[in-house]
Amino acid sequence: MKTMRTVELILRQKFDSDRSKYLPPIKRGGYIDIYMTSSDERIIEYDIDQVVYEARSPFQKIQIMHSKTLGNMLLLDELQNIAESDLIYTETLMCRGVENYEGKEICILGGGDGALLYELLKENPKHVVMLEIDEIVMQACNKYLSVICGDVLEKRKTDQYEIIVGDCVEYLKKFIADGRKFDYVFGDLTDIPITDAPVGETWDFIRTIFEHSFKVLKPDGKYLTHGNGSTCKVQLRLFEEQLDLLRPKVKYTTTKAFVPSFMEEWLFYQVTFA
Repeated sequence: MKTMRTVELILRQKFDSDRSKYLPPIKRGGYIDIYMTSSDERIIEYDIDQVVYEARSPFQKIQIMHSKTLGNMLLLDELQNIAESDLIYTETLMCRGVENYEGKEICILGGGDGALLYELLKENPKHVVMLEIDEIVMQACNKYLSVICGDVLEKRKTDQYEIIVGDCVEYLKKFIADGRKFDYVFGDLTDIPITDAPVGETWDFIRTIFEHSFKVLKPDGKYLTHGNGSTCKVQLRLFEEQLDLLRPKVKYTTTKAFVPSFMEEWLFYQVTFA
């Protein structure tokens, strides 16, 4: 039986063409699904060789896969989230080397993989509170992704930080009622939706997060969040239009980084009051 490469060579010779190209076949029906998509829906084949962990929480499907080149990788609802290779993602999100977190009050919305909390604590903040809804994600990452989160998910409260398990919107409402303010708020939640208009449940959630986050931000504070792949021009523009609608008015800058496990460049936002 001839291999695909052999067939390709025969066709090239027969038709006297140098334009043919060997395309490896897509492997279907395997025990491990090694295919995912980029933000602009290109098919990406990963060198995944093992399912390390799999469970379903009340909120989502949770998987940790092992990649030969990326290490252990967290997938939520079958979308790649972060891998052991992805320190650049966290460092770009927090603008390491640019922002000064020493002595600052910080709130993380989401962040269940623990990577952002772990890296922020190295910057000697005054205190960090993290609001994460999914306890099972944290348990899985604590066990199988300690390369990126260290031991911060071992405890729920220390002198340096507190992890609150629950709906971040409800806790933001409580912070607003209590008059609690932060120097930095991180939106480490859902990516910008890939839609043609800013409508639907996820966009409503993003607007709700904006509304509440800026009410707990100090006047000179910053809201930092991830966006989506830098090729998603329409969706990024829609996101920026939502920022432009905020009152009081805000201004923003962006940074970019190539994230190894995403296999593409990702955009991040830094938002302050205008």
